[in-house]
Amino acid sequence: MGSCISYHFTREVIGFQPMAQVITIDGSLIEYSVPTNVSQVLDKEYSTSFLCNSDELYFDERIPELGYDHELVELGQIYFMLPRSMLDQPVTRDDMAALAVKACLAFVGALEKRESLTASEIEFCRYMTQDRLT
Repeated sequence: MGSCISYHFTREVIGFQPMAQVITIDGSLIEYSVPTNVSQVLDKEYSTSFLCNSDELYFDERIPELGYDHELVELGQIYFMLPRSMLDQPVTRDDMAALAVKACLAFVGALEKRESLTASEIEFCRYMTQDRLT
């Protein structure tokens, strides 16, 4: 995780508008202007995937699925697109670590394109590495 937070970050990017951020199953970061519906994000992947709010992931608890008509309205909020096979399973430490790594790698990919990360991306990396993995 150190590589995720070792870059020099700018907390604000001039001209950047916060968006709902979705980390896909393959680890890419897709940003959506809000409001947007879960149905628009999942589109054809609805039968094999679901969307969850990163703030609602807890050890040993099932991942709450955002409903198909749920609107993503929180600017800067981070969401995960996950395989449906994870829906009935409790989140393990390994799952949480894998999601944290996937998110940080997605943010680093975004960093290469944008030249800086948003405050929510930085905070997410810190939160996932310090509060949940120790």
